[in-house]
Amino acid sequence: MKKRDLWVVAIMMIMAGLAASCEIGSSDLGDDLLPTDDEVSLLYDTIVEISAYPVTGKSLVTSETRYRPDVLMLLGGTEDTIVGSSVASIVTQFNTTSGFKNGPNMEIDTLMLMLHMSDYIGDMEQELTIGIHEFTERIYFDSLYKSDYDMEGKYNPLPLLEKSVLPAGETTFEFIIEDPDFIDKWLAIEEDTNYFRNDSIFKDYFNGFYISAHTSSPEGGMARILLNNSATRLSMKYANDSTEVDSTAERDFVWAHFMINEYSSQKINGFEHDHSGTYLSTIMDDETVNPPVAYVQGMAGVNTRFTFDKLEEWMEKSPIAINSATLVFEVMPEEESGILYKDMPDRLMTGTILEDYSFEPIYDFLILKNSNPNADAPAFGGYFKADSKGMFDDTTYVYRFEIPLHFQNMVEGAKPDNDFILQLDDGRVNPRITKLWSNLPATNQRIRLEIVYLKL
Repeated sequence: MKKRDLWVVAIMMIMAGLAASCEIGSSDLGDDLLPTDDEVSLLYDTIVEISAYPVTGKSLVTSETRYRPDVLMLLGGTEDTIVGSSVASIVTQFNTTSGFKNGPNMEIDTLMLMLHMSDYIGDMEQELTIGIHEFTERIYFDSLYKSDYDMEGKYNPLPLLEKSVLPAGETTFEFIIEDPDFIDKWLAIEEDTNYFRNDSIFKDYFNGFYISAHTSSPEGGMARILLNNSATRLSMKYANDSTEVDSTAERDFVWAHFMINEYSSQKINGFEHDHSGTYLSTIMDDETVNPPVAYVQGMAGVNTRFTFDKLEEWMEKSPIAINSATLVFEVMPEEESGILYKDMPDRLMTGTILEDYSFEPIYDFLILKNSNPNADAPAFGGYFKADSKGMFDDTTYVYRFEIPLHFQNMVEGAKPDNDFILQLDDGRVNPRITKLWSNLPATNQRIRLEIVYLKL
């Protein structure tokens, strides 16, 4: 044997010895931390008997509530064989402005809506056709609107304009409005100052816009629109006989900008789904199914509902003290799911479904959130993370949730609700579907709750 080969063999034997010396039984975990004569023992167990099935997503509040300039809204539609079609449309108001000086003999040279596209999901080589309609129903800033808000019949079916654009991130697109009826609507009140000095009267008259979009790409496409961006606005180039505007013999055209903001412009993101003809349509909302894959989709599309089947057995073990309880959802590999890791949601969220079908966050999340209202409770988890199992194993990806306080209360009977939902943390900005391992045979890939506890 060559000297180089001897070195290789020696290194492998040393590594094997180290691995053997580091191996510990799960029942020995933390034993060196306890007194030798103490009858209390630190134990490890895993709950894998978890029933899970896909359910229709609950509608989300998508109207203005955050007062943040960076809130995105989806626009467009996607199509796939897993969940079928998903469509997102937008309704938005626009504000009056003191920069507009109305007066007699008004003339409008240019009227255009500007939309800022933050980024795009889909084939950026295919054009996106955007339609702008006049909305015909008043919406209110002090009201909440959800993603299932019915927009049908609340806008003029004839568009003010349609325009095809090539999607591009961080780009503001201009849509010139030349519809004579809409322009006449401005001219009809050229001398009435009430419409332009009172925001409520203005929005009673101009209800806003309904915006839709579609693409010829087979998989569809979704734009993320930043409505609260200062670049998104209705701009008018105009002139009239007001002395504040026109002080020369020739007409002086000036610009006025009717802004859309987070403080006084209501806006709604509407979502629609059609699961017809898909595999999911055959198992959605059926608690008798036990599929091997768990599905989660944004836009209030598809969620996963699950329960711990043998909770009663854990309640019978009481009194116990839960040291840690980690709920683990493993992501299906790209080659099996057909979904790239880079397209995974940054964070999922889980919570309890109550008797009235309302959603309540996990107790651990609430405790962490209440201790720091400005934080998003990162210690609770739910983030998309790489999980390397060792030098010779492939890296997998998981979503982990730390729920020791909640599970402790379940075992003690203080929180008897054994009905949970898994969904996107913010389903308003990601329309994609996520595939996770669900109820596989007893392997380490299936949904599981890993528990470290003391038997008291």
